[in-house]
Amino acid sequence: MSTHSLDTQIVDAQEAVRATAGLPAMTSTRQKILRRFLRHRLAILGLIILTILYMSAFLADILSPYGMNSSVINHSHFPPSQLHFNHEGQFKGPFIYHVRKKLIMGENGIPSSRLVVDKKILYPVQFFSKGEDYKFLGLVPMNLHLFGIGSAVNASGQPATLLSEEKPNRLYIWGADIQGRDIFTRLLFGGRISLTVGILAIFISYPIGLLMGGIAGYFGGMVDNVIMRVVEAIISFPSLYLLLTLSATLPKGLTSIQRYLAVIVILSFIGWAGQARIYRGQVLSLRQMEYVEAARAVGMKDIPIIIKHIIPQMSSWIIVSATISIPAYTLGEAALSFLSLGIQDPESSWGLMLSEAKNIVAVQQSPWLLIPGFAIVLTVFGFNFFGDGLRDAFDAKKQV
Repeated sequence: MSTHSLDTQIVDAQEAVRATAGLPAMTSTRQKILRRFLRHRLAILGLIILTILYMSAFLADILSPYGMNSSVINHSHFPPSQLHFNHEGQFKGPFIYHVRKKLIMGENGIPSSRLVVDKKILYPVQFFSKGEDYKFLGLVPMNLHLFGIGSAVNASGQPATLLSEEKPNRLYIWGADIQGRDIFTRLLFGGRISLTVGILAIFISYPIGLLMGGIAGYFGGMVDNVIMRVVEAIISFPSLYLLLTLSATLPKGLTSIQRYLAVIVILSFIGWAGQARIYRGQVLSLRQMEYVEAARAVGMKDIPIIIKHIIPQMSSWIIVSATISIPAYTLGEAALSFLSLGIQDPESSWGLMLSEAKNIVAVQQSPWLLIPGFAIVLTVFGFNFFGDGLRDAFDAKKQV
């Protein structure tokens, strides 16, 4: 019998006695954990941040005004659109003015472009508008978007005529990239990769780390020495260089999905070793507990003892550790994609989007290229706040 089941029986017996005596019910362990978590303000903030990020990525098709790879060639590095409500003193609702690119000759004789605002042409902003077709969750055909812009009109609301070489403007919340793609849209779709790669890597690396660390700590001796030498060999390499080396060996003909899965496997291969060393130390102390000795006495095999009795005692620590470790995998994917060794175009990830910011001149002219970096920082803060709250909530020494 594990200590968890024994504690449960003790609590049930105490509750029965208190109910017979007419006393109020005791606060359960789960209620205490929840109460400690809810009192942690930064943890609540982290949970809100993560909820917004994950829901935005899940609903990217609806929230984004355009498709992930929808682009306009002559809109390269277009600035964020300026939203207006009044035109010449009259309320028109939310709209943007038409913006043209005008070629000018610089002092050094090199031609460049300058943006000119044409206040005679307006684009009304529409909510729940119809736009590009997509399949929601890859199944349901839809064309509904949360917002978009209508056709070009003049001040009186009549259709406006554009120059023959011009294309209609687009609504850029956070500007456009070098290929004229909406950064806001790319950011939402990129979150599907950047926000999930850490979670999927955890589901691979943690079971391996648990099993290897559990076996090493439980059996000891030669088994422990062999596993720990393998762990130390992996940990001894600088993780960034090991990431780069493994990523460079990937075949160049991989599809986007295959490369995404390959990045997850690479991150998991590096991550399990550190977890195995930590779990080994905990198993070394837990294997001496009385309930483990009792399980051995009744003839239970070693592996079932590890899985059923030892690992459950570390469940709270595993949850907290996994939550705090996810940002490391997110940063690992961002580093690989930033160096063009991870996710490739036409797919989108925050690290891949941030790779455009390697050019300092481009950043000076288009500072909105750094926005994916702020998304990464926000995600790391969200997970750290949330993980700290879980750690304090599961700490039995904390007072309610």
